[in-house]
Parts: sequence; structure tokens; C-alpha cells
Amino acid sequence: MARQYIDRGDRFAGWFTAALAAIGGIWIVVQAALRIAEVVRGTDVPVLAPFAGEHAELPIGPGGSPVTVTVDQAVITGNGLAPITSVSLVLEAVVVALGLLAALACLALLCINLARGIAFSRPNSRLILIGTIALLVTWAAGGLFRTMGVNGTFAAVSEHSYDNVVFAADLGPALAILALGMIGTAFGVGERLQRDTEGLV
Repeated sequence: MARQYIDRGDRFAGWFTAALAAIGGIWIVVQAALRIAEVVRGTDVPVLAPFAGEHAELPIGPGGSPVTVTVDQAVITGNGLAPITSVSLVLEAVVVALGLLAALACLALLCINLARGIAFSRPNSRLILIGTIALLVTWAAGGLFRTMGVNGTFAAVSEHSYDNVVFAADLGPALAILALGMIGTAFGVGERLQRDTEGLV
């Protein structure tokens, strides 16, 4: 495995980014634990819910007069949630936390390798691939459990009388996953080119 020369500043940047990833992992674990405790408590559980075609009045006009606004999403609080709803919300927190931790671990290892002068290599390509797959699974499974939790919360709040739930698909993570896939492809091409040219110079 060939090592490239890397200056002190780049080495510091690699190790610093790896340290930030470790700190981010701790923050993710803490937030997941708080969310799980919030759901398990069972009372006034906040759930971010999507809306479509709904309007509400907010006191944002002159002198606090009401103005009609379109609601895309809002936090609703549920009580007496069905067990399947609570399980879905807990699984969402667990899946998202595990997926992000896996992606951060791959990022940290990648940065450590770069700090050591290992750039275009098969291990780095695999780290990017594993991180991309982790984010993809997190996006898909987390979205599924989130939708199940939102549906159950609406059912509990409205006593099954509200029927305006839409599947919330955030395209931001999908674009990030696509970008990571492109980076992984670039690393794979670089690794093959480096392997093919070794010994020629």
C-alpha cells in the first residue's frame, strides 16, 4: 500500500476531523438516548409531522393580528400512543443513531488514513462504500419507521378521524448519499490508476 507525502497541516486536518467525528458520535448517542427516554415516558411525546394542504393562523400581522399561513410540518404531542407507534418511534431513533455512527466511524477511519498519507487505496474505497450504504439504509429504514410513528401519533391525537398523512421524504440525505457515491467512485478510479502506474516511475 503506497503512502503519499503529506505536510503537517494536512495531517493535523485529518486527525482534527477524526476527532470531530468522535465528538459527533457522542452527541448522536446522547440525543438518541434522550429521544428514546422521551418516547418511553409515554406522555406529551413530541413528533414532527408533515402536512399537505393545511392552513393555520399565526399572530404575525400588524399589532399581532392573525395571518393565514400554509403548514408543511409541525410538532404534535401524543399521549396514550399505541405500542406499535412507540416501538416505531424508538426504532427510528435507534436506526438513525446506528447509521450515523457507522458513517462517522468510516469518516474517522478515512481521515486517519489520509493523515497517514494513505489516499487512493482499496480500504479507503471500502470505507466510503460502507459509509454510503449505512446512510442509505438509515434514510430508507428511518423514513419508514418515522412514517409509522407519525401515522400512529395522528391516530392517537385525532382518534382515527384525521386522514391527511403524507410520506415525508427528505431529499437532502439522498443528495448527500449520491455525492458520497460519486466520491467513492473517484477513490476507486484513483486507486486503480495508482496501482496500474506503480513501478512506472
